[in-house]
Amino acid sequence: MAKKRTVKNRKKRLLAILGAVVLFVVVVLGVLQLGVVYTENSWDNWKPDYEKADIGGLLKKAELTEADYETLYAQTGLTRLGIDGLLAAGKRDRILAIQEHYFADHEAEARHFAPFTYQEEVNANAAFAIVEDGDVIVSASVRVSWFRYGHAALVVDGANERILEAISPGCESEMNYVSAFQSFSNFIILRPKVEKETKAEIARYARENMVDIPYRLTEGVLSKKYAPEGLTGTQCAHLVWYAYKRFGYDLDSTGGAVVKPRDMAQSPLMEVVQVYGFDPDTLWS
Repeated sequence: MAKKRTVKNRKKRLLAILGAVVLFVVVVLGVLQLGVVYTENSWDNWKPDYEKADIGGLLKKAELTEADYETLYAQTGLTRLGIDGLLAAGKRDRILAIQEHYFADHEAEARHFAPFTYQEEVNANAAFAIVEDGDVIVSASVRVSWFRYGHAALVVDGANERILEAISPGCESEMNYVSAFQSFSNFIILRPKVEKETKAEIARYARENMVDIPYRLTEGVLSKKYAPEGLTGTQCAHLVWYAYKRFGYDLDSTGGAVVKPRDMAQSPLMEVVQVYGFDPDTLWS
């Protein structure tokens, strides 16, 4: 009789434990879903709170002053690097298109693409600065429930505007185009302060060795952040960081176990080429 009671009590304990586990999972999933519902209905895309100006005259000048570059940055989100690159390529009209997009009121929406994960988008396509091999594009547009993680990509073929990116769990790193960022609610094009020839080498290494790498969100936590023998798993920011780390450059401004797009946006090794959807004075602070 005592043995039967012992077995019965053991079953009750197991059922209680199982019930507690199930309840815990339900609560966690509920909190994650609540984060999605709340954040996707509460975000605003930054846009200038000052007047749009006529910059046509500035773009016709033979030589721009510091004040001119400051005006153009406030009007377009293009820094000296961005303005000079487009003017050298004879693309004044693209600068005007960038200004138009910068000031326009866009309808915003959330595009869901993974569990508890979505991307903030606008209903228009941005125009971009001239990109170079080794440039980095970051965005704060990707959210995972309550957490704004963002996204990052590495320009591996600037002439053809090709990027390398790791998108989400279940996917492998792949080649894409800069235009993949054109509907993001915000983005920053960054240029590492590294010799142009070295950046070309980094881009070539990434093209040849970092495609088809499985997505692994825990890279740096459950595995080494940097493995000299090569990547077996990665995530978007880690992919970019690893390419530069391979050549001796650490773009992670925090030095933490997990590198995030924001960490690279705040790196002192980076210069801004173009910003959209962020306050140009504070960027991704």
